[in-house]
Amino acid sequence: MISQKLREDILNASAASVDEGETIAYQGIKGANSFDAAQRLFPERELRAYKSFEDVFKAVEKGECGCGVLPVENSTAGSVSAVYDLILRYRFYIVCALDLPIDYCLAGLRQSELSDIEKVVSHPQALSQCEQYINRMGFESDSCSNTAVAARDTAREKRLNLAAICPYKAAEEYGLKVLDDHLQDNKNNTTRFIVISKKLYISENANKVSLCFSLPHVTGALFHMLKRFDSLGLNLTKIESRPIPDKDFEYLFYLDFSGSVKTEGVTSLLCQLSEEMTEFSFLGNYNEIKAEKAPGSSQ
Repeated sequence: MISQKLREDILNASAASVDEGETIAYQGIKGANSFDAAQRLFPERELRAYKSFEDVFKAVEKGECGCGVLPVENSTAGSVSAVYDLILRYRFYIVCALDLPIDYCLAGLRQSELSDIEKVVSHPQALSQCEQYINRMGFESDSCSNTAVAARDTAREKRLNLAAICPYKAAEEYGLKVLDDHLQDNKNNTTRFIVISKKLYISENANKVSLCFSLPHVTGALFHMLKRFDSLGLNLTKIESRPIPDKDFEYLFYLDFSGSVKTEGVTSLLCQLSEEMTEFSFLGNYNEIKAEKAPGSSQ
């Protein structure tokens, strides 16, 4: 039975925080927020950069890397939909999460001054997180694949009127001058990163559970499912719906809630749902860590 296998998977899950010696994949280049998140989570591991979010998933799938670090949500700009789509497609386990404070600077050439800048470049999420600042300054904006790529390309283009919106570490890494500080519209700007793995790890202090599933297209199906979480006093912290490819108006749901599979009521509910719902996957029970701001970027 599906539920029996789920119980066995949970029971046999490793309590380690990822196997020793595993290489860690991240999207972007050195100096990116994803690099910072990976370095904080795995300070002693080899980190390997990949161009796209899906490249990170493919690296884990092929065994090139044991885990991958990916952004899933920002407190200002919202969900990173492309990553949620990949989570639902690959169904890897989530084995850790990190809430990382994000602080952006405006970085230009050493010869540039703030008054010279006419155009800024960054990742679309960063541009969204700094939208009020960009509008207030009257800058033209253009998007690129990554905030650190924005810094690198700004250094390469050598245009006095061009600047990157990027992390301070990226400005330092690519030899740029900080022209303005703390650009984000929300001073508490935070991005949540997750660690994906093909292997299930459940740490001793795991405090969050993630699932995905689909529901029958009938009135009240989602409401009745959510009532079952409420009856156990479980706090839902995230629910995300994504359209199922090639199926009109049918959706997969991604759901997070606070809890532990060491609680029998939680495991029993998951087992029941695994038998009742199509496309059900237990995506993990893990610890969510809140990181402190990096030195030198406090507001």
